Amino acid sequence: MNSLALSFVFALPLAAGAAVGTVHKDFSAAGITQLAVSSVDGDIAITPGAAGTIGADMTYDAEKCELTAETRGKTVFLEARRKKRWQFFSFGSKDEPCAKFDIKVPAGLDLNPVSVSGDLKVEGVNGPVTGKTVSGDAAVSGSAGLSLTTVSGDLEFSGAAGKISLKTTSGDISGGISSSGDVEARTVSGGISLKVLKTAAKGFFSLGTVSVDVKLFFPKGAKAATTFHSVSGDQNNNIINDPEAGLKINVETTSGDLALNGTAQ
Repeated sequence: MNSLALSFVFALPLAAGAAVGTVHKDFSAAGITQLAVSSVDGDIAITPGAAGTIGADMTYDAEKCELTAETRGKTVFLEARRKKRWQFFSFGSKDEPCAKFDIKVPAGLDLNPVSVSGDLKVEGVNGPVTGKTVSGDAAVSGSAGLSLTTVSGDLEFSGAAGKISLKTTSGDISGGISSSGDVEARTVSGGISLKVLKTAAKGFFSLGTVSVDVKLFFPKGAKAATTFHSVSGDQNNNIINDPEAGLKINVETTSGDLALNGTAQ
């Protein structure tokens, strides 16, 4: 049975006339495998911290917002939500966010940040990251397993390893892959530009966009079984196309150009 180790619903005692305050909470990371963060319209930043501790600075508007911080079994859960009377006013405003989070975590923790209109930034965590936003941007470095989803924001990443999934509607996707043979990147009206530092012996790359270009860079001498589909865009492939190769690459676009380059740029 999961035990509730620590739970708070914050209502900060702010100074007279003050509307915005910051609260800091430390959680023991012993036995914790996951951090889940949810913010309606504020930014979420996660960076490496001391081993054994998860530390969170949460800045919020006490008149409009409530914070929850608790452990749920092996998960530390942080949430900012609007009070009922404010749910339909200034919703998603980036000028007056409900709350923002600055969190430090031990390496290797499974991270799940979610924001509606805020940005997500995760740096050097060396663990799996699953991030979602509607209109905010997402930037991640040093992940071991990566899934990012947004509607109108851009997705940027570097030093990604493990399984990678990137999906947006109107934003761009760009990043660097340290080692992975399982990559999916999809966008409708944004572009895709990926740089692979080490070619996987086997795996599958699936990239697709409707109206913008797709660029994929590999180290010199890379080989793969490649398939291109474009209705009206140009196609350029200068890596070694080997139908028997263990690495398969499928790239699709309607009106954008496709470029697969064998020298990382």
